[in-house]
Amino acid sequence: AASDVYKRQIPDCPGLKIPHMGWNSLKLQNDGRLFKDLPEEPYVYFVHSYYLDAENRSDVATKTEYGISFDSSVAVPEINLYATQFHPEKSGRVGLKILENFAKLGGDALVR
Repeated sequence: AASDVYKRQIPDCPGLKIPHMGWNSLKLQNDGRLFKDLPEEPYVYFVHSYYLDAENRSDVATKTEYGISFDSSVAVPEINLYATQFHPEKSGRVGLKILENFAKLGGDALVR
């Protein structure tokens, strides 16, 4: 069915728990605006059993390794779309910086 196209479950791998719950690193792929002024391969907090497999590879902003390599965020600035698989609100200082960068992307649109 069409609704299952992007539904991908993290496969069972020896030594890895599902759901993927905890800290893991990001590998920047493109559009660094959300990840500006962060350390290389910053650590963020995940809680998930499914992952995104973006159809348009140029939309992938970060990838993460957890038994497999998966898309952990996408950025499509032309339509103001930014999405993360991880939880920035639970990711400490790194997450706060990501949220600050996100707020700056709105510019004047956020100040009314």
